[in-house]
Amino acid sequence: MWNRILNHPLAQRPIARQFSKFVIIGFVNTGLDWAVFFALTSWVDWFELHVIAANIISFGCGFTSSFIFNRNWTFRSKDSGIQRQLAVFLGINLVGLALNSTILGVVYYLTHSRLLAKTLAVGITLFWNFLAARRWAFQRPQTSRGF
Repeated sequence: MWNRILNHPLAQRPIARQFSKFVIIGFVNTGLDWAVFFALTSWVDWFELHVIAANIISFGCGFTSSFIFNRNWTFRSKDSGIQRQLAVFLGINLVGLALNSTILGVVYYLTHSRLLAKTLAVGITLFWNFLAARRWAFQRPQTSRGF
């Protein structure tokens, strides 16, 4: 299935190919994020009432995985300044976390549905994270082309 997505004619454009990889990694990271979030809110009574705290912890797990895989596979960064990239990527993801948590909190408050709240928060935050990571964290030199 993933090969079909990556080999689709639209996915051959550089930004589309990167976005496809970003989405694939996003599925893995989202699975990790959701597993931690729902484990905490289902198995630890305190987190059932503190969904934002559970969201921050689960988001941190997804962030770590995301940085490693996006740096090495999506954007194929060879930049030796990994500390700078990590700091920028962290900043981008903290903005994403604030956006994600705000959406999660508002939707959960209105609907009391953890699933709907988490789904909307992740879906909206996806586009911010990709565009910002591509632009600021893993930007390639202007002379670089292709993958």
